[in-house]
Amino acid sequence: MDIFVIEIIDADNVHKELLKEFQKKEISNPKKWNEHCLSYLMTDRILRDFYKIENREIEFRGKKPFLKNRQKFFSISHSGDFIALAFSDNDCGIDIEKIKIREFEEISRRMGFKCNTLEEFYNEWTKYESEYKLGKPAQKFKKYRFDEYIITAASVNIQEVFEIYIQNGEVFPNANA
Repeated sequence: MDIFVIEIIDADNVHKELLKEFQKKEISNPKKWNEHCLSYLMTDRILRDFYKIENREIEFRGKKPFLKNRQKFFSISHSGDFIALAFSDNDCGIDIEKIKIREFEEISRRMGFKCNTLEEFYNEWTKYESEYKLGKPAQKFKKYRFDEYIITAASVNIQEVFEIYIQNGEVFPNANA
């Protein structure tokens, strides 16, 4: 699985008419609209430039997006200033969350998480969300932490190999450990 982490701030440099081409649903909040459209623009560009996929038509099964030709599976998440995109030959899910101070104890109890710290809560929450986006039980998870963000990717393939790329081209060390 390849995971790309892209700073949303760059959406301000993208022409609004180009972003409109990648709108998949109606969103009235300008910041959320930017995140949504940039997510699908970057999905399209990665499929085209990184994977060399020509037919990049997207369809939805419920809320989950798929490539119509099923050449790759992908998942999208955004939080704070970043978008996380996962691409795999297998069904996948991803979640990114900015760690912020919150009262997590009640949410943890309600969700059945065993958490004593805020970081444990975000680890459990991103695991839950990535599996939810996967849409079926995950066979393998991979967690990353950078700056004030937690990222968790989920796959149906127990043999999945993970690589993560940050916008500047950096690859996290030991990504497959």
